Amino acid sequence: MELSLEDLKRALDEPGRTADVCSTLLGAWFENISRRLGDALSAKGSEGSESRAAVDAVARSIPHLDSSARRRLLGSPWVSGFLDNPSGVAYENENGESISTIHALLLAVLAENPDRQLHYGSGELSDHSPHESALGDWTIKHHRGGTERVQRPRLGGVIVLDGDSRLSRRYEAESGTFCRPCLDISQEEMDAIGEKLEAAIHMLDEAAPHLGLLVRTFTRRVLVRKSIEEGEDVALLNLGSEYRPIHAGCIRMLNVHRTEMTVDLCAEAILHESVHSFLSAYEDVYGKFMSGSIRVRPVSPWSGNFIPNHSLAHAVFVYYAIHQLLDHVRRCPSTFDPIMLKRMKRRLMHVDGGFFIESRMSALFLLDFPASAEFMGLVDNVQSVIKRIDRPSADGEIAGDLT
Repeated sequence: MELSLEDLKRALDEPGRTADVCSTLLGAWFENISRRLGDALSAKGSEGSESRAAVDAVARSIPHLDSSARRRLLGSPWVSGFLDNPSGVAYENENGESISTIHALLLAVLAENPDRQLHYGSGELSDHSPHESALGDWTIKHHRGGTERVQRPRLGGVIVLDGDSRLSRRYEAESGTFCRPCLDISQEEMDAIGEKLEAAIHMLDEAAPHLGLLVRTFTRRVLVRKSIEEGEDVALLNLGSEYRPIHAGCIRMLNVHRTEMTVDLCAEAILHESVHSFLSAYEDVYGKFMSGSIRVRPVSPWSGNFIPNHSLAHAVFVYYAIHQLLDHVRRCPSTFDPIMLKRMKRRLMHVDGGFFIESRMSALFLLDFPASAEFMGLVDNVQSVIKRIDRPSADGEIAGDLT
């Protein structure tokens, strides 16, 4: 079954369709990523580079993975990272040495297939062993008595919570979260972060179970970063979240340990980034919604910032999903804390504000080449749905507003 653009909207606003759309898309995504990986390994191997031994070892090993291990590998950030930049750097190890994306991929293969002997010569990783699983759900801890495998905590029973991996500590100058300082997170703080994010997942499940399903399907790992201590000046505080397709299925969250990062903000952030992951999976399979060129940028009606056309395309669906969450919350207000409801009321007004612009949503895009009529019609339809639901009343209040 081939999915249409309309199916993206149905997954967000028709709970009865969410499971089918998510399952179909995820299956198609795995098939696509498998083909792309095979092509990328062939191309990398033909370069005759120093990484040839690692490429050969990965290519030989993948056919020996069972179906579960194969899906775990394909769904990992090490595959998407390699596909994004086959000659790039995945992270720095404990000695400050750069680990290439192909060698990080090799370590992930080894982790998912520990019983198979891989003979790949005397390359730079010949005396290395995996330090965590492909999905990061377990890690190897070293102590005086040797090593042990330690399970990382899971959110919602599925999503890995990670605040100490080499991936979570990676520096990216172009990232809004990973450009920040990376401070150590204490066990007490990690426990508090886990409780807060678990409560956020529970909130999604309570308010909109179909969105909780979408989150669990397209988010496999939450990478948390601490850039400021609890007691430091709030003027220095950065809160935020991010999704970058180079690490498929991984969302990034900043300073969750701070009290300012409330459960409802966490729930919105998790949903926000998970929808980006969902949309990116669709684009991997069916092609980009539109060009990612940044030569001319439209203005986001939500932030007022100039953003790429492609980012605006994502934003329409992201804020539509957030509206779905807030709309479900206001339909059962007795379930939630009154202070939280007030914050969410303000968020609903912000979300509505972006859709209640005078022009059609499609008119915001500044494109060198027209996007598909189907896509432009869909973003206008999303806008009209929001306007029907939340018509301003005569006194300026939003109809059916949170109380």
